[in-house]
Amino acid sequence: MTLFLLFVAALFALALAALCAGAETGYLSVSRERILHLAREGGRKAALVQRSLKDMSRTTTMLLIGNNLASVTYSASTAALSAALFAKGSVASLVWSFFAAFTVLYVSEFMPKLLFAARPLRRILYVADVLEAMSLILRPLTSVAMKFTDLFMPRREQKYRLTSSDLLRILQDRKDGVCLSDLESALITRILVLRVKGKPITPEAILSALR
Repeated sequence: MTLFLLFVAALFALALAALCAGAETGYLSVSRERILHLAREGGRKAALVQRSLKDMSRTTTMLLIGNNLASVTYSASTAALSAALFAKGSVASLVWSFFAAFTVLYVSEFMPKLLFAARPLRRILYVADVLEAMSLILRPLTSVAMKFTDLFMPRREQKYRLTSSDLLRILQDRKDGVCLSDLESALITRILVLRVKGKPITPEAILSALR
């Protein structure tokens, strides 16, 4: 029974570490404009992601805490399994240690980051509810960690600037569920044209796209 519980704990830790690593990449890679658009269309999960993006300091802290807890749990579980299954210092014990280290690097670091980087919007929305639940569970630890960090490095107000590349991404890729009306596409295209020509972006200049 003890071996079974240790094995389950190791698997749970692997899954949690993979979630934290993948989510971090997803938050950093996802288009904020797409999330905002989906949230305004009434997307519940998009609204959760948007709220996390608004306070990335707290979100990153929460993910780091979750990842560290998972790493400690995984290390303790696999070490206990090794002690129970193999003689100390044996070849089998060394092989087990190597396998455990490779597994955590591949399954909980490399693969989740690769998957979330490939399709950040779809995958961050897919795990939005799980991340929200984890945020609620870890909120006390996150708040303490942030207060402690603020003593040494006070947070600065985060400002986000919409770039031409951001606007192009909105227009180009609609595979992940972003649906723009003809009016929205015309307005965004007009803004891009004004930026390329170096002309001032005024309401009158933007609305000229509708004439």
